[in-house]
Amino acid sequence: MRIGIVTEFFPKSPEVEVRGGAEARAFHVAREIAKSEEVTVFTTREIGDQKESEFLGIRVIRLGKERRYSQKGSIVERLSFIVDGIKTEGELDIVDGYCFIAYPVAWLISRRLKIPAVATYHDVWLGRWVKNVGVIGIAGELLESFMLSRKWNRFIAVSQFTKRMLVKHGVCEEKIEVIPNGVDVEKIRKLEAKKEINPTICCISRLVEYKHVDDILRAVAEVKKELPDVKCKIVGTGPEEEKLRKLAAALKIEKNVDFLGFLKSHEKVMEVLKSSHVFCLASTVEGFGIVLLEAMAAGVPFVATKIEPLLEASGGKGGLFFCPGDIKDMAGKILAVLTDDNLRKKLVEEGEKWVENFRWEKIGRRVLEVYRDLTK
Repeated sequence: MRIGIVTEFFPKSPEVEVRGGAEARAFHVAREIAKSEEVTVFTTREIGDQKESEFLGIRVIRLGKERRYSQKGSIVERLSFIVDGIKTEGELDIVDGYCFIAYPVAWLISRRLKIPAVATYHDVWLGRWVKNVGVIGIAGELLESFMLSRKWNRFIAVSQFTKRMLVKHGVCEEKIEVIPNGVDVEKIRKLEAKKEINPTICCISRLVEYKHVDDILRAVAEVKKELPDVKCKIVGTGPEEEKLRKLAAALKIEKNVDFLGFLKSHEKVMEVLKSSHVFCLASTVEGFGIVLLEAMAAGVPFVATKIEPLLEASGGKGGLFFCPGDIKDMAGKILAVLTDDNLRKKLVEEGEKWVENFRWEKIGRRVLEVYRDLTK
């Protein structure tokens, strides 16, 4: 079968230089399916990228104007990706779009080639675009509303929560298949990473407003009152970075916080996670939450916002949950994990069992079953 996957960003090599959940899913699903099928990925072209490459059996075609990685803006570059994607030549049996910018490309390719179209959906932002990304979100509202109204052959939702949101916004329930995100369990478990001497909190996140990394910094300031040598390692980049650095200074915790920026390989990111004592996620906008499963695979308990997608992804296991925006609650849960050995051991054990349900090999097989069903 000749399968096309359209995604805004995609790793450059087997080192898996991923910066977000949609990109991670696109890579791992493509890798698994490429073991038996012909897979072509259409993605944007970052500065210095070759227009075409191949690794792990995946053909990667990079389209549009050269651009830097960004979650907001880049209007001209994103439009050029859409235009180039629509004009792309080739023979495919099915096409799958993986994110908002990818959906119009996947849809129009399917119309031109007269092949089935799938939309892999992580989160529904209708009604929340402006709140999440500002005024530019008006364009997102219009684009998402238009794309949901198209006659897709199938939607793949990464969670039951996302499925309910799709149904709420008019998608036929019978057209939705729920297939969660996954984790490279064995690879993470085999990584060697020495635990930090100081009690260490890890945060892996894009530095954007709705991830609420500022709340984590405020919680660190509270934890410091009980554990003066606490450390917080923040992996990720984004428009909020300078503001977060200033906040750390204002809270007098700049010596307790390390901003590690973007780490080129997923392996390096996992090493930071595995060397920490607790993982913290304060986001209020998630479609699933792969990183909680990665923490489980790494044997690291988490403290996360009590929101439906994260509860679903974790099964309520492997960590503790706090009320969104409640700094005292978050700090208390972090302290509990850092200071209670029995609690930490319990959370690690239940997390290690739960994550077995989310191996990428299983996820890839389920996605391939959907493709085969649509191309019979």
